[in-house]
Amino acid sequence: MIIQTAEPPIPKSQGDTTQNNHAFCSNQDKFLTLTLDLFFIASPDGYWQQVNPICERILGYNSQEFKARPWIEWVHPEDQQMTLAQLQKLRDCEEIVSFENRYRCKDGSYKWLSWNITLCPNQHLVYAVARDNTQRKEAEAAHRESEEQFRLLVDGVKDYAIIMLDPEGKIVSWNPGAERIKQYRAAEILGQHVRCFYTPEDIAQGQPDKSLKIAAQQGRVEEEGWRVRKDGSTFFANVVITALRGEDRQLRGFARVTRDITERQFAQETLERTNDELEKRVAKRTAELLQINERLKQEIALHQQTEVALAAETHYVTDLLQKLQQAQTKLIHTEKMSSLGQVVAGVAHEINNPVSFIYGNIDYAICYLRDLMQLVELYGIHYPQPVADIQTRITEIDLDFLMADMPKLLNSMKVGANRIRQVVLSLQKFLKVDQTEMKSADIHEGLESTLLILQHRLKPSVEHPEITVIQDYGKLPPVDCYAGQINQVFMNLLTNAVDVLEASGGKTPHQIKLSTEVQDISVEKPGASYCQKIPHAVIRIADNGPGISPDVCQKLFDPFYTTKPLGKGTGLGLSISYQIIVENHGGQLTCRSQPGVGSEFIIAIPINQIITRHPELSLTPS
Repeated sequence: MIIQTAEPPIPKSQGDTTQNNHAFCSNQDKFLTLTLDLFFIASPDGYWQQVNPICERILGYNSQEFKARPWIEWVHPEDQQMTLAQLQKLRDCEEIVSFENRYRCKDGSYKWLSWNITLCPNQHLVYAVARDNTQRKEAEAAHRESEEQFRLLVDGVKDYAIIMLDPEGKIVSWNPGAERIKQYRAAEILGQHVRCFYTPEDIAQGQPDKSLKIAAQQGRVEEEGWRVRKDGSTFFANVVITALRGEDRQLRGFARVTRDITERQFAQETLERTNDELEKRVAKRTAELLQINERLKQEIALHQQTEVALAAETHYVTDLLQKLQQAQTKLIHTEKMSSLGQVVAGVAHEINNPVSFIYGNIDYAICYLRDLMQLVELYGIHYPQPVADIQTRITEIDLDFLMADMPKLLNSMKVGANRIRQVVLSLQKFLKVDQTEMKSADIHEGLESTLLILQHRLKPSVEHPEITVIQDYGKLPPVDCYAGQINQVFMNLLTNAVDVLEASGGKTPHQIKLSTEVQDISVEKPGASYCQKIPHAVIRIADNGPGISPDVCQKLFDPFYTTKPLGKGTGLGLSISYQIIVENHGGQLTCRSQPGVGSEFIIAIPINQIITRHPELSLTPS
């Protein structure tokens, strides 16, 4: 666009005026080099005549490229009409016009520029000063998007009642989750005091006001108790109240998150009743077994009177006693694992919900923090010399360290939350108590889940050094097995290895080596005089502890036999492990040990249980 002025240009004077103009131009060039804003001088024909160095650095064009084309071609097509309309005001005798538009850079991107433009009629020139506001525009857009995402997040939560209170405790916002749990519509409840959700007993004791007071003093309070719905019914709730304060530390209100945990409360009460009943049943069954034991002893004493019948009766009683011990061992193991599985499943479910909520919001917190840090950096660029109070506060809080450490802190929180999720997942994988038939399972996954659960015992402490785990895994196909039972065997063997290494003390590096491989093991074919080789998954668990003597090795798998001090072991772990591997899976469990060197437990499990139980289907003599 060509801008014409009302008066013709003033002719240049001679002599001193020319020298003064040269001096002025020299000082002007220095000023344009020093300024941080973009400075342009345009001729009335629509071309730039002069630009300062900051224009070239920000927009990417050199001076010749700026002057080669009309400046309007670099303005975003959607902003060109607005820009020309603003410049038209200069012709209407306005001294300065101000506006914003998008200006194309050399790389094809656009910068948001804030312009101040004036006309110098005497020189027939247009002077323009621009400031790069791209970061501010992007920050504003990101802030609007963050606010919208937060609103959508709160509105999308159906399982939690999320409400906002003013400093007096009156309700100012109400999400769909609150409407579902408490039955009030927003129009019915906004402006009401939060005490309307409490029982008459809690209101009489001043509980609502006490909770708000504690939250205001401590920043946060969490409570559980019975709450009242619109129809008068009650539900058991977990409530978290957080005080909201502004930059001036003045209380702006409260955020209140309520979760209906009535089912969990009932489940907990049911679990307590079930545990009581289970203890009574175990005590009753133990008493019955003791009575049977006593009766068997009396029968043995009577049978000893007859020498001829002594051998037969002794064999009968011994066999019966062994079966009773095995039955008792299986009963204790089954009831223990069942109770443990129910408890762990419930705890894992309850942990998963808040951890998922925390883990899912850390990314938003990181994003918000990044925006705030960029804003602080932008303030530092445009206001490098803050007032004394702000400078003092920056020194007190060590702003540079805070800016560098806060992202690391949030990333550490994210890693910690993810760690909790992995531990819960490992517990769920480890306790597969509902498995009633054999399924293909990943042996390495079971080993890793067990190691994760025992991780705290592998770390160094005052009493013993760190226990290093060496993992030498081979290629194992999926193995047909009861995965929960196999994981229990891994837990028993690894726990025993850790106990042995801790008891050995000393400064010698402690280590446990895990190795796996596929190995063909000879299995006797039913009704045949030869053996056949069947593929087995072989798992070795070795430690460098003090080792075991040969006579102890022979007794390790006997029920109730233990080498641990009184009160440290029941003697059932290895016996149960032997039953799981040998009887339930048709495998092998052996121990190799050398005093002073260490011990190694070797587990061999058939990979395909169908072929193992019916080897005639696919095997040939060997």
